[in-house]
Amino acid sequence: MSSDAPGLDILASIESGQAPRRILEFAARGFVPLAPAELVRAVGSMLAQGDPEFTTICEETFRTFDVAALLGAVQMPESRSDQLDAIARRTSERRVLEGILQHRSVADATLVHLARHIEPDLQDVLITNQARLLAAPEIVESLFENLDLSTDIRRRADEFLEEFFLKKERERGELLLEAEEAETATVPVPGQPAGVASEGAAQAQPPAEDEVSKDIIVRLTSLSVSQRIRVAYRGTREERLFLVRDPNRLVSTAVLKSPKTNEADAEAIANMKSVSEDVLRAVAQRREWMKKYALMSAIVRNPRSPIDVTLPLVLRLAQRDQTALATDRNVPEAVRVTAKRIVQRRQL
Repeated sequence: MSSDAPGLDILASIESGQAPRRILEFAARGFVPLAPAELVRAVGSMLAQGDPEFTTICEETFRTFDVAALLGAVQMPESRSDQLDAIARRTSERRVLEGILQHRSVADATLVHLARHIEPDLQDVLITNQARLLAAPEIVESLFENLDLSTDIRRRADEFLEEFFLKKERERGELLLEAEEAETATVPVPGQPAGVASEGAAQAQPPAEDEVSKDIIVRLTSLSVSQRIRVAYRGTREERLFLVRDPNRLVSTAVLKSPKTNEADAEAIANMKSVSEDVLRAVAQRREWMKKYALMSAIVRNPRSPIDVTLPLVLRLAQRDQTALATDRNVPEAVRVTAKRIVQRRQL
């Protein structure tokens, strides 16, 4: 038996939760014969197990660990997901966090937590692991919640969405879309001869959140992120205009990238007061949509639209709309003041 076998036995018993209470107390205080990295793992396991008798002591002991001990723990292939999570939530040391991000045993929940907080250089480490992101898209979702998300990482996250989610949905959805369109053309509308499409159907108002059928709300909100992305890309108009309000940026973005989302849908979205700033910005970036005056005007009048998007558009409005905007209390002050200045200059 090797000389370090007793230490391994102690660590294994703590990890399994089978260690005697006396051993757990010594481990919590850092008094067991383990190498520094192994002691970090032992204390991490106890913190994850959440025994109230030892949690406070373990927290105090954890604060005494130096970077070398933490780094040694996250570099050990045998480190468990619960230990890595305990370390990730208690240190801001870059080298340690990088080791956790790259560890094969790190849990999705740990990566979701880190994605919300890590700095741009570590964001790069995280988004490089595309296989992991594909399996757990909620990690990408959390990245978009990071207040320090870099422009480059945001771009790469968008590209990831396009490449790994929407590309497949586009390929699968093209045939389905053709079939659905053919079926829609033959479905009779009440009060209208068979084979004649309703001209007003495409221009229908977007379903208000309280008007969407309860069955659709229950069904869509119970889906996983990847499933909601699929529906957002090739679902019905009612489903898509409901999912464009989804707080998950991946889902709402999928609606805008759907081949089913047309100019009429974009105008409906531009008039929504419950969509995110990112959605409205994406709508405004579609030049073919913004050629429609009613859509452009809706973007300007929407209080959720980004200021940097709306201000240049004020100049493109008709005089009567600029005049109305100059006194509209529902738009941001900067937009209202800009419109007022334009009106005043015209009156000189």
